[in-house]
Amino acid sequence: MNRIRMENVTFMEVVIMDIALKYRIVEKIIQSNDDTLLNEIKSLVGLSEDDFWTELPTEVKQAVNKAKAELDRGEGIPHTQVMAEMKDRYLNR
Repeated sequence: MNRIRMENVTFMEVVIMDIALKYRIVEKIIQSNDDTLLNEIKSLVGLSEDDFWTELPTEVKQAVNKAKAELDRGEGIPHTQVMAEMKDRYLNR
């Protein structure tokens, strides 16, 4: 079998190290009883079924819903107006 040398490490050694690392990670996951860790891993690898909305604190959900209601009533400020005001305030000194 042909082997590629990389800084005194063969390609096969890298593959074996990679597989060993994966097995160590899987072993730690299997042994874990930490729900927070398991949920983070689930989210990281794309297995999360939940929408982020369900994980937001109640206060944040209420603030978002209030802001949406204000926009629905036409009480919002257009983006272009906000940007113009910010440019005037911070860039034109």
